[in-house]
Amino acid sequence: MMKFFRKIRQNLLSERKTEKYLKYALGEIILVVIGILIALQINNWNVEKNRKNAEKVIIEQLIEDLKKSQTELKKIKVSIEEQAKASARVCHAFFKNEVPNDSIYIYMRIPLGTVTFSPTLGTARSIINSGNVTLIQSNDLKSKITAYVETVEFKLKDISRYEETYFRNGQIVLKEVLQFTNLVPKEYLFHQTKGDTPLVSDTLKTDELRAIPYVIEKIPFETDLKEIFQNYKVFSAYNSFLIAHRNSANRYNDILEITNEILDKLEEERAKGE
Repeated sequence: MMKFFRKIRQNLLSERKTEKYLKYALGEIILVVIGILIALQINNWNVEKNRKNAEKVIIEQLIEDLKKSQTELKKIKVSIEEQAKASARVCHAFFKNEVPNDSIYIYMRIPLGTVTFSPTLGTARSIINSGNVTLIQSNDLKSKITAYVETVEFKLKDISRYEETYFRNGQIVLKEVLQFTNLVPKEYLFHQTKGDTPLVSDTLKTDELRAIPYVIEKIPFETDLKEIFQNYKVFSAYNSFLIAHRNSANRYNDILEITNEILDKLEEERAKGE
């Protein structure tokens, strides 16, 4: 092709047809420019195609991560709300005329545990730290992803603060005034006086490594329920549990709401790309 154009130029110059040569040269320049523009356009198409493919992969990974977080958040929110309700029930018992019966032990035990939520933020953090968040076309979605990570981390710090300030304090206060056997229903321990505790494996029936023997002769450290529900420290401990779990449940609910929002946005973007 180049030889063909070169031959035409040589013929025009040899025949001293300057005007025709200039027109030809201009036409050749235009053809070269058009070729460059076409090549650039093809390159842009390829770049955009690769960007869209990368964006699609990122969105799919984000959706997968956030759905895992969504499922875990729903469970943990319900669990912590139940702990808060149990603490409230124990606190309310202090204000009633009648001393609660042994069933209150069930509610006294529920708030004693704690759960930890580890959000699945691997993809979100990775694309932010690497700069690959720019592969997402929607500026609104890019902003939401960055804001989501920052908000979740802030809410989790709040939850950690509630645990350290209120939950741990409740545990310390409760241990000062109650022995662990006070929170075990007597009916359960009386099974052990006969050696027929239900659902206990044979390995746990060996006393060598147990604090409480498998068969007990008496229930030690007994405290009367009336005495428990006249003790301000016990009330203070469960009030601390209530604050910790209630506030944590609220923060988990906040995280769940923003997780639902960004999932909706991601699924909208996924639908556009299909």
